Amino acid sequence: MRPWVYTMKVVKIIRVMPFIKVVFLLFLCHASCLATVQESQLLLNIPINDFILPVFNTVGQKIWEVHGHSAMMIEDGLLCVKNFNLHCFTEEENPQESFLAVSDMAFVAPKTNLVSGNSKIKIFGQNFYASANIWEFLGDEKKIIAKDHVKVFLDCDLEECLREKSY
Repeated sequence: MRPWVYTMKVVKIIRVMPFIKVVFLLFLCHASCLATVQESQLLLNIPINDFILPVFNTVGQKIWEVHGHSAMMIEDGLLCVKNFNLHCFTEEENPQESFLAVSDMAFVAPKTNLVSGNSKIKIFGQNFYASANIWEFLGDEKKIIAKDHVKVFLDCDLEECLREKSY
């Protein structure tokens, strides 16, 4: 083989090298993007610590808010919240907390504003306390529907309390 032919082959290989480098870099970019997408899908399976989910009305006032020690997405659009706290607020000019509900665990569906639970819930209001084992919270109506082992304690005169509001 003649030396100048060998030199020509080396020059051709060197000219092709930048193209191979570019293709290789594009491959790496594509692979890293795929890995990032897969990793972001995996991130949904880890708990979100110190979870807070506020819900606002059309005017922009906070009408209720969910707090939790941790939350994890268990299905599309369904969260499991541990150490669940629900704060409901009045829809006045200066909103005040109307009641607080506390439970060990709850399932929150943010798209439909529904919350439910199979663990005991304790509900603290201005002049009442209630508890139940199976319950649902209808976020649009701000109502808790208690279904099993329901207990209600009123801290007021029964006639006066029923005249003011119905619980």
